[in-house]
Amino acid sequence: MEFDQAIKELETLIGTLERDEDERALLLLQLVDAIHRPAIELIQAGEPDHPIAHAVLAMYDLAPVEEGILVEEVLDDVRPYIESHGGDLELLEVDDGVVHVRLSGSCSGCAASAITLKRGVEDALRERYEPFKELVAHEPEGDEAAEEEQNGGGPQLLQIEGLKPATRKLRRPVFEDAGMLEDLAPGEKKALEVDGERILIVNIAGEPYAFKNFCPLDDRRLPLEGGRLTGNVLVCPWHNCGYDARSGKRADSETDQPDLVVVPIALRDGKLQVAVNVA
Repeated sequence: MEFDQAIKELETLIGTLERDEDERALLLLQLVDAIHRPAIELIQAGEPDHPIAHAVLAMYDLAPVEEGILVEEVLDDVRPYIESHGGDLELLEVDDGVVHVRLSGSCSGCAASAITLKRGVEDALRERYEPFKELVAHEPEGDEAAEEEQNGGGPQLLQIEGLKPATRKLRRPVFEDAGMLEDLAPGEKKALEVDGERILIVNIAGEPYAFKNFCPLDDRRLPLEGGRLTGNVLVCPWHNCGYDARSGKRADSETDQPDLVVVPIALRDGKLQVAVNVA
């Protein structure tokens, strides 16, 4: 859209809102001014790298975004998948398209971590991070590994430019047997009780996932095993709400509603095991 045309359409829209006595017209103008004015002043003053100016330029793809931030956004979306396998993932470094991460929790030293990386992290990075070349996984070593074992949690996240440092403590999962994968065909689900907790396990294309067996929409903790499993979506039989059966996140338009509680699950020699102690 041309600049002059955009100005005219904006004026028309604001005029319509004002005639309708819609207070959003004034709010719209205030927000546009509050966002753009300080950025324009900084750019005019020769400070385009100031965080405020940089943020506005990045909104229009006129400034590069820190690689660490881009990669961290991708990892945030796949962390529920990693956590569903009882592990955690932290970004260490991004170097010329090579992404260095560290696995902790049950993923550390687990043969299934290779599958997790292949199916989860690598695919997401390849799809959403254009410069991606390679994923390098690091495991805790020496004193760091001993500390993780003693504390039952992952090491401190490293500082990445543009991100705040954070610390995540992850309890060491204790896995309990939950049947055999061969008894749960793709597209099927089963409910069971482990250590007093009701669990629902689903098989999506040969990959098992587990959740606390209740819909989180209300306090009645209504079970989900009677719901439909269509593709990757599990539909609650009580509220007709949909959840991604791989991550537990809402798969419908109500994304602001609570997600399912993910239970770490592992597959060892064809045997399903779940860790309710960290769910």
